[in-house]
Amino acid sequence: MSVELSNIKSYLRITHDIDDAFLTDLVEISKAFIKEQTGVEYTNGDKVYEQAILFYVAHLYDNRSAVTEKTVNTVPFTLDAMIKHIKIRGQYESGGAK
Repeated sequence: MSVELSNIKSYLRITHDIDDAFLTDLVEISKAFIKEQTGVEYTNGDKVYEQAILFYVAHLYDNRSAVTEKTVNTVPFTLDAMIKHIKIRGQYESGGAK
């Protein structure tokens, strides 16, 4: 799955066009957030990075209100684990970690 708007909307089960601009902004925000956390730039076709973007877009979209009655984690556990993986996998790919 890529980070195209149609895929984001399918993942979130959104059938209307009202939030298209907002979702597009959330994709860019997610890319920037993950890059800041990992130091790794998004490259097209990186499935792990794309899934992390989807998770973070979903988190931001579902928790867009400044006030909520439900408990909200700053970053969901699954996304946190993926961010850690993205951050350290370069060491494995380059042979830097043993």
